[in-house]
Amino acid sequence: MLNTIATVAGGLAIFIFGMKMMSDGLHHVAGEKMRSILRVFSANRFAAIFTGATVTCVIQSSSATTVMVVGFINAGLLNLSQGIGLMFGAHIGTTITAQLVAFKISWIIMPAIVLGLLLSFIPQPRIAKWSETVLGFGFLFLGMETMSNALKAIDKRFFEEAFKFFTCIPENGMIPITALLGAIIVGMVATMIIQSSSACTGIIIALGASGNIDPYTAIALVLGSNIGTTVTAMLAALTANRVAKQAAIANTLSVIIGVTVLCLTFLIPGKNAPAFFTLIEWLGGNTPRQIANAHTVYNVFSTLLLLPFIPLISKLCEKLLPVKNSKVKYQKLEPHLLDTPPIALAQTTSSLRQMLKKAWKMIDCSFKIYIKNDEKNQSLVRQLEKREADIDERQKDITEYLSQLMRRDLTSREAEQIPLLLHCTNDVERIGDHTEIIRAITEKLNADKIRFSPEAEIEFKNLHGTLHDLASAAISVLEQNNPEAIGQAQQIQERLFAMLDRSEAEHLSRINNGECRPQVGLLYLELVEEIRKVARHLENINDRAGMFYEKLPKAAR
Repeated sequence: MLNTIATVAGGLAIFIFGMKMMSDGLHHVAGEKMRSILRVFSANRFAAIFTGATVTCVIQSSSATTVMVVGFINAGLLNLSQGIGLMFGAHIGTTITAQLVAFKISWIIMPAIVLGLLLSFIPQPRIAKWSETVLGFGFLFLGMETMSNALKAIDKRFFEEAFKFFTCIPENGMIPITALLGAIIVGMVATMIIQSSSACTGIIIALGASGNIDPYTAIALVLGSNIGTTVTAMLAALTANRVAKQAAIANTLSVIIGVTVLCLTFLIPGKNAPAFFTLIEWLGGNTPRQIANAHTVYNVFSTLLLLPFIPLISKLCEKLLPVKNSKVKYQKLEPHLLDTPPIALAQTTSSLRQMLKKAWKMIDCSFKIYIKNDEKNQSLVRQLEKREADIDERQKDITEYLSQLMRRDLTSREAEQIPLLLHCTNDVERIGDHTEIIRAITEKLNADKIRFSPEAEIEFKNLHGTLHDLASAAISVLEQNNPEAIGQAQQIQERLFAMLDRSEAEHLSRINNGECRPQVGLLYLELVEEIRKVARHLENINDRAGMFYEKLPKAAR
């Protein structure tokens, strides 16, 4: 008996390992297109459901999809209604695993494992990625076959004794309510422990294939499994903002409502069984196929039932967990998105862009206190020290986030993009550091009531304006992959450096001709040099951002 239990446990381990390997392989193949998929989210609720189902079919885990959705909402990439639509789609997408394992295709196990191993030796990365998928597919069915064969060896009376309190065989055409609730709770608790509804459903199908469980009890266990899998999103939302928590609550509520409505149909007696089971029997197939079909029918049924009520569910969740503050705090560097590197990289560029905006505002303010030393600019000057500390903190956060991302399983392109973003982050931080030097020079000019010569004044304003254009171009380059913005930034760079060279030469000439006092001239040249240094950092950001986008796959550009 102990040997059989160990074999079942080993089969489950192989099954979960195969599912994870297949999921990782498919994720790697499709991961580069995640940005393109993300664009669909905002279309409408139908597109959201389709996208959620597609993504879940790819990554083979509704839990992973719902956690990803929580991350998207927490990062401000989705609103509540869109997130609910995606979660509904995930419920449909997860049924593909049950449909796969319900097939009796043991003949494909060894060929899949052999083919997967052979593909892993091919040096081309695109082909090698498929090796994980094929190997995982083979291990998935090997684990299923191992569990089924081991369960067949166990005396059927053992399961009859174990399930006697929640056996859901119909009596007078109806399922006993107590047994139904018991089976649902068992399925829910088992999934909470395993943290995978697909794995739990796989065990139930294996029990059905070995003849150790009837379809009625198996389907009730599957319904409980659907409720149990929502705990993963609830756990992920614990540290997220309130909108993400509302989405997790909506996910749990929708599943509970769907299960409740379906269970009510079990109370409608049929000839030999409730109407729902009559439908499953009509669809045909052996016990594993009936379990898989029931899983699919339930999820499609509940999604179609609740689809028109997504706005109502959103409002209900907003009432249950209202946002305390008028402004929701979004987490731009969302840790749950680290498992989706393309999205994590997009989030990093977004945070980097915000960091650059703040750094430029500091530089701009430091220049403006010479051009227009009014109370508004002085109030900004008083905040510069605090703003510089914020820039340093943002650099630390982005660096830490990218360090965590580097520990994930990345494609070669993704791995090459991370150093570029790290260099950009350092350049932005150094731009912030120049604020103190520029402020010291401009404040000295104001304190000593020193003004530049009329020609120098004009040059300084032109240099400041062109540097402003370059900073704006750099912010635009970081916003999206736009070759025109990159080309425009390069033109501004060339114009600015030519202006700097010309301004330095002309100012030295004015000093030599006695048109400008040396002590004033030196301060002017120091400001010009600071403009040059800031421009160099902006040039680095533009160049590296261009290289970053060059490494994107064509589908994501």
